[in-house]
Amino acid sequence: MTGERSVTEQSTAQQTVQTSATTGDRLDAAGWAQLAFGAAVGLAIGVGAGLTADGPFPWVTVVVIGVALAVVIPVAMLRAWWARGGRTTLVETRVWVLSGRVPDEVPDTVWRPRVRQLLGDSSRQLFGAWAAAVVACLWAALAISGETRDWGFAAVWAVLAAVQFVQVRKVRPSARRLLDAPARVVASV
Repeated sequence: MTGERSVTEQSTAQQTVQTSATTGDRLDAAGWAQLAFGAAVGLAIGVGAGLTADGPFPWVTVVVIGVALAVVIPVAMLRAWWARGGRTTLVETRVWVLSGRVPDEVPDTVWRPRVRQLLGDSSRQLFGAWAAAVVACLWAALAISGETRDWGFAAVWAVLAAVQFVQVRKVRPSARRLLDAPARVVASV
């Protein structure tokens, strides 16, 4: 074996990539659950805005804010998935990164840009995690000198920051290791 691939192996690799590209925009149960969770978070934000506002707050405004966010958040999630090749593509890339191995049939021209994109996304997520940690500290400072309900907001922001830090911690080192690996050269006949 000199590193050459047969025509059958090359066509199988191309079919794998094409199959991944055509199924990338289909949602599985976990994708639907993420969208439903996003809609529920939008509704919760609307209700939370109504419950925490001082003085009379029209419930029509709460309903409009909640329903608007319940639509906008899932649409934003779908748009982000589609911009990166679909949710299936993102999940597949994340599996490669977390396992530290890309299947041999996937060419470098396919997996390297995906892993770079995931690393870039994790950098933005790391920035968001630090921002959430700062907001949690500010809410905690307000809670010390203010009302006790501010502790709840501080806790929400702290949990958000912690979840993002954990997610970034898993992805970044593995993605860097994959990208630092030497390029696989496939000799052609």
